[in-house]
Amino acid sequence: MARFPMARVRHNAQIVSVPGAGRFARRHRRAHAPCWERAGGDRMTVTRERSARALAAVGIGAGLLLSGGFAVAEEGAEAVDEEIVVTALRRETNLLETPLAVSAFTGDDLERTGADGLEEFLQFAPGVTVDRSASGQQTIYIRGLASAFGNTPVGMYIDEVPFTALTVTLSPDVRAWDLERVEVLRGPQGTLYGASSLGGTIRILTRDPTHEAFQAKVDLAGSSTDDGGDNSAFKGAVNIPLVPDRLSLRVAATDESYDGWIDQVKPLFGLSEDNHNDFDVETQRAKLLWTISDRVDVVLGYWRTESEAPDGNLADDDGVSSTLFNAQNFLRNESDLYSVEFSADFDRATFTSSTSTFEFASDVHFVDFGGGRSLGIIEIFSQEFRLTSTADEDSLIWNVGAIYIENETMFDFYFNLPGFFVNQSIQNNESESWALYGEVTFPLADTLLGTVGLRYYRDDVTRNDSQFLIPQPEIDNEFTDWSPRLNLAWMPRDGALYYTTLSKGFRSGLTQPSIAIAAAAFVGVGIDRDVESEDAWNFELGTKLTLLDGALTLDAVAYYIQWRDQQAQILLDPVVFAFVNAGDATARGFEWAATWRAAERLTLTATGNFNETTYSDDVFDTFGRVVFEDGAQLQFVPEYTVTGAADYVHPFGNGWSFVARASIEMVGERTITDNSLTSISGDDNKRINARFGVENDRWGVYLFGENLNNDDNRINPAGTALARGYASRYRPSTIGLNVRFDY
Repeated sequence: MARFPMARVRHNAQIVSVPGAGRFARRHRRAHAPCWERAGGDRMTVTRERSARALAAVGIGAGLLLSGGFAVAEEGAEAVDEEIVVTALRRETNLLETPLAVSAFTGDDLERTGADGLEEFLQFAPGVTVDRSASGQQTIYIRGLASAFGNTPVGMYIDEVPFTALTVTLSPDVRAWDLERVEVLRGPQGTLYGASSLGGTIRILTRDPTHEAFQAKVDLAGSSTDDGGDNSAFKGAVNIPLVPDRLSLRVAATDESYDGWIDQVKPLFGLSEDNHNDFDVETQRAKLLWTISDRVDVVLGYWRTESEAPDGNLADDDGVSSTLFNAQNFLRNESDLYSVEFSADFDRATFTSSTSTFEFASDVHFVDFGGGRSLGIIEIFSQEFRLTSTADEDSLIWNVGAIYIENETMFDFYFNLPGFFVNQSIQNNESESWALYGEVTFPLADTLLGTVGLRYYRDDVTRNDSQFLIPQPEIDNEFTDWSPRLNLAWMPRDGALYYTTLSKGFRSGLTQPSIAIAAAAFVGVGIDRDVESEDAWNFELGTKLTLLDGALTLDAVAYYIQWRDQQAQILLDPVVFAFVNAGDATARGFEWAATWRAAERLTLTATGNFNETTYSDDVFDTFGRVVFEDGAQLQFVPEYTVTGAADYVHPFGNGWSFVARASIEMVGERTITDNSLTSISGDDNKRINARFGVENDRWGVYLFGENLNNDDNRINPAGTALARGYASRYRPSTIGLNVRFDY
């Protein structure tokens, strides 16, 4: 029998190989895993001019093309049983020995497969769906726990910074460049990751500076889109040891420009514009590592993102967006993230303090019916303290922590009169929350581990709205929650893990918008001033197996989720909605992931999820009409997602290899009920990508094709009767060239 590995906390950075393509990931230096957050402003200074900061960082790397030097270790395909380290449990564990439904994507994998944003790879994690109807923003769902209303239903951490928007479900755009790893924790994660980890949690871990050596890399890409225009992407990163073994700086930047493919028509004015939905995004990131002593580190971080787009990717079946029906005319996003992480090692524990502010602003201009504007501002501050054991074999593994978060989310709505905007309403939500949590893992036998965890959460919520600059009555409420987690893990032999988990996720309660309260009074119906918290209880059985002498790995999970007091919106009048608790829903599903080293140079992977998430009761609006029927599949939730990929590597001499990759994504249709109570279905979607080229330790040159089958089917239909026939769409077939250099 195999002896269960109790503790895998390591304190030295190590290179570990990643299965499938000989890529490498640098292990996280410590067993970190805290949280931070944000505070903000509403500067909206995005311009279409290329950022001098981004070009400077790329230019530094480009100048190194004439030099010799650093080489990234990379050869052919490696065995799929080699170790991948994750920190999903707030400590380092081998992925195949982690009794949790978690998928991991290494930063090197993402760069060599040409991923630019999250939506290009997240659906390769079983049960994850992504909708990108607005450029620069996306909505992510896991295991069918999908909602267009309320707070974000999937937790997102950028390094140790948790992102949650109040009353909106959108997640920020994160570019897949110079990342250490992306971890996708599938299923409710309330105990370790708190509110809004209802369906799961996504952890985006950027690369830390290293004291070991100077490093630099450049990635350049150009492409052309069918029925669209030309696209370009410039990316660079540099690592600079400033003081030997004490102080190092890492800077990364991206500058991407994508031409549109959707034509916009303005029928009232007889005008039209081809390829209207351009998308430009720039990012700059810096991290400074100060090693005060062998036991104490401080990491200072900054990450800025700017994006702008004249329109999203909503279009009719002819690829046309009419401003009479599709209101968005221009979208600009800005975000600034500041963070400080302090860690100190003691003999039996590691102390971590994480402090952060996050500022996000979104400015949307509308053109329908005289036009208008929506300005959204999210400001978050977070402080977390955590103590994690560094116990030896056979000892208890534990972590305890506390977190405090201030969150303010404000939306200003205006309509346009000749020459100026008139403020129609301000919706201002404030949240002050704190939580205490702890978890302990203990041996029950040589091959059996038990884990018990619990989190207490309290959230004080205040809403301050105004209508036409007239302040409305303030609404206050307090929401609390207890989130437990129980886990049993059995490893009868090396390469065989079986586990069962009972866990809980939740979203905090809401206060009713003042305009909804006024509309309810006008039509003579009663609505609750507050909407209670919702929660999801998750029971799952899973296994992780390594077979065929390490050539095949399997990860399979069956799950059942009871979603209680689901938050939803109902119609009060033709244009005004209110929040309600719409009753219960259940999610049943089976998900799997397999990686097979089919031959010495060929690796095959496949993932999938079959999901049935249905309403447990009829949901009515205030007029007694059925909005959602008992037994109907939830909005936005496909019944299946399936992906597959093949990676081939063929060395041919002098350190060079030919590499090729082909992948396919298949997602079932999704439905939505619009504001006329009409259920509208999307289509089944299928997207085929391919990439091939040559590479060595320093250079890589690749040809790539995205959406080669030119799928233009509907993804998520639009949610209003006026926009019927509109839906989000994939970018059409795109062919391009990518060149990378590592120094």
